Amino acid sequence: MTDTPFATLATSPEVSGFSLMVDEVDRLDVRPLETTPLETTPLEKLTTIEKTAAVERIDGAGEPCPAPLVWQEIRENYLRDSMPWELAHGPHRLTGRTWGVGRPLYFLNHYAGTAELFSLTAWLLKDHFRCVLFDTMTVAPHSNKSLTLYCDDLFAIADQHGDQRFHLFGAGFGAAVGLQAAFNQPERIASAVLQQGFAIQKLSFFERLLISICLRSSKTLDSLPQRRRFQAVNHQPWFPPFDTSRFEFLIESTGKLLLRDLALRAVALKSFDLSQKLGEIRSPIMLIRTEGEGRIAAESQQQLEEQLKSCRVEWLHSAGQHPCLTHPHRVAKLIQAFCTA
Repeated sequence: MTDTPFATLATSPEVSGFSLMVDEVDRLDVRPLETTPLETTPLEKLTTIEKTAAVERIDGAGEPCPAPLVWQEIRENYLRDSMPWELAHGPHRLTGRTWGVGRPLYFLNHYAGTAELFSLTAWLLKDHFRCVLFDTMTVAPHSNKSLTLYCDDLFAIADQHGDQRFHLFGAGFGAAVGLQAAFNQPERIASAVLQQGFAIQKLSFFERLLISICLRSSKTLDSLPQRRRFQAVNHQPWFPPFDTSRFEFLIESTGKLLLRDLALRAVALKSFDLSQKLGEIRSPIMLIRTEGEGRIAAESQQQLEEQLKSCRVEWLHSAGQHPCLTHPHRVAKLIQAFCTA
């Protein structure tokens, strides 16, 4: 199994042949960021959504951990307090929610991710940003196989919200969409925070075979055999040991994704190649790197670091590939500092 995006779909040992081993990554020093209210709220002033920590813990960055978040209550608040919306755009049906006030911040889903997985991070940012989260479902046949189709979705949503210029956070597939958007219409991207980004993605023969099979499937990601066990091997070690249900949130939410939609995203990446055009992107970009990203992803990140003109790099130690779930406070702190600089 490779660490390319469509390999995320191969979540069964019987399909992939072996599980992905997590490489240990040397910790790198990061520049200190200005302390924000996200990290300094006194315990006596915390809302009922936050648990009171029994003992002081130290996070992977060597800083005292904030009180852990109760994701169930935050998701309830997200569904209750955010504004739902729906938009038909080309072959896609876009369903999302808008939450908060302030500068517009758009969240772009991971390859096998859903909008609600960003709800913890959005909850921490909603007093400073108007967070826009959305899911994409293909509902009609189309001939546009490029990533620009997904960029056009983003701009259509921004138009609906009246945002001529906005910030964005993208992970994996969402990072590729964000990078393409910054290239296509740089005047509209105020800044971009990208996790697990890449400028080009080569699919293996095994992944291309999976694409052809899944394009004809009506099943969901959860239908893959032993998916839960495989995901546990690759991702659960990074989740908080005091809250095992947060990993279940990841499994439950992503399990509803249609295999066909994932295959269409992979098809869009076939023609995606900004490797020779990165120097033309002028929008301020911060790259977030985490442990467990794999060799190919690490090489892709290195290419972005070297060729992007306005680029800053931050490491999130001990966060894994889903830091918006495992360490939302730290992600929110990076986003807020970078997008308000």
